[in-house]
Order: sequence, then structure tokens, then C-alpha cells
Amino acid sequence: MKNVFSKVNLAASALLLVVLAGFSSCKKDNDNKNNLSSLGESIAGKWELSSFTIDGVEIMGAVISASKMEFEAWNGSNSGFEWSLIYSDGSGETQTGNYEEDYEAKEVEIKSRDGDVLKLDIDFNGDGLNLSGQLDDERIIIKAARN
Repeated sequence: MKNVFSKVNLAASALLLVVLAGFSSCKKDNDNKNNLSSLGESIAGKWELSSFTIDGVEIMGAVISASKMEFEAWNGSNSGFEWSLIYSDGSGETQTGNYEEDYEAKEVEIKSRDGDVLKLDIDFNGDGLNLSGQLDDERIIIKAARN
């Protein structure tokens, strides 16, 4: 009889360990999904650029007089973006396309309709957005505020 209780206790303990491991892994998966959702919600919206440097040289106010970015809500694969620039000479351009984000790497990859690809590190600072990366072998840093 003592062997039966020992086997039942051993089986119950093993089952309890399996169930606890399952619960903890589900929580981790849910936390990761919540983080992905919060990054997608964080970038969505309109952003007005306050600074745009190329290799440490500020071009906002000198070459670019105004610039805005708009990101559609992240849908899990790729979502739309629009980036408008108004130059100091009064001309302007608008780039449109899709973006993909990588939560773990904290990166956003912008793919314009004309085939240009720009991969940027992304950092949120309250209602501020900082993007940094390489553009034609030059280091760019973009700072924007939610519009």
C-alpha cells in the first residue's frame, strides 16, 4: 500500500511540474505578444521631424524646412508609411511604401515604392521618436514628435 501512495505522489508531482512549466511558457508568449502590440501601437500615427542629421550635420532648417512621417498601424506583416519632405527652396517630395518592424531588434525597415530600403534603429522617448541608421554610407539620426 505504501508503494501505491508513493507512485501516486510521484505521478502527481510530475504532473504538477508539467502544468507549471506550461503556464510559465504561456505567460512568456503572452508578454512577447503584448510587447509586439505596444511597439506597433507606439509607431502608428503622424510624426513631425524636429531634427535630421547626416554624419552629425543638422540639415533641418538648412536643407529641409519641414518633414513629416506617418505610419499606419502595424498589422503583423507590413504596413504603409508616408514620408513628406519640404526643402528650403520650396520644392518637396513624398515617399510612400511599406514598413516592417522587428520588436526584438527594435528596428523598422522602410521600403519605398521605388525600391529603396532604409533600416533604422527605433527608440521611443515619451511622445518622441528617435530613428538612426545608415543612408548611402552616412549615419543619419532623425528625431520626431507625435503630431
